[in-house]
Amino acid sequence: MEDKKINKNIEFTDIPEGNNTDIYANLKEKLESVEKFPGLYHFKFIITGGLDKIEDLRKVLPNDEFFEQPSKTGKYVSITVKKQVQNADEVIAIYKQTATIKGIMTL
Repeated sequence: MEDKKINKNIEFTDIPEGNNTDIYANLKEKLESVEKFPGLYHFKFIITGGLDKIEDLRKVLPNDEFFEQPSKTGKYVSITVKKQVQNADEVIAIYKQTATIKGIMTL
């Protein structure tokens, strides 16, 4: 029997959309199916609105570990934030907060 690796990355494109579909309810279902809570979660963002947006992101995640990777062209910065979370609801709450910051894309 062959070992199969499970890809734990959840893409927003994996979450079905529809007129009556709540994207966050679907995200919660996906998170609970692939993540273990409580646990360390890796939030990933792309900063396209200037480096001052990193400070806006730090206001939402003030005590967490940030890893920054500028693009080769310097047009954007990829940010990974490692945060200890208790449950899927906490992950979703953070995504909702960061969604209000212009110039930040959530991955």
